[in-house]
Amino acid sequence: AFEHEIPAGHSAFLYVFEGEAEAGSGAGASIVSRGSLAVLGRGDAVRVTAPNGPARVLLLAGRPLGEPIVKSGPFVMNAREQIMEAIDDFRTGRF
Repeated sequence: AFEHEIPAGHSAFLYVFEGEAEAGSGAGASIVSRGSLAVLGRGDAVRVTAPNGPARVLLLAGRPLGEPIVKSGPFVMNAREQIMEAIDDFRTGRF
């Protein structure tokens, strides 16, 4: 088990790549299975346990960019025009 602080104003998520983990504690705890991602709610820390055996997780946090997000296939950009340009670049070998 571990507890990790999340800086104020940051968004965070937990990805389980081995085993099964529990994020949170008490009534607010959630089980996260291998290959799943949990977007964490607001708070200043997260507690992660592995109640059913060993688990390996990635915990990521960062300040939100506050910019629009457009996605299509493997591409993520800020505007539809940028997505179309990326697709064109990929198709023509400029990517």
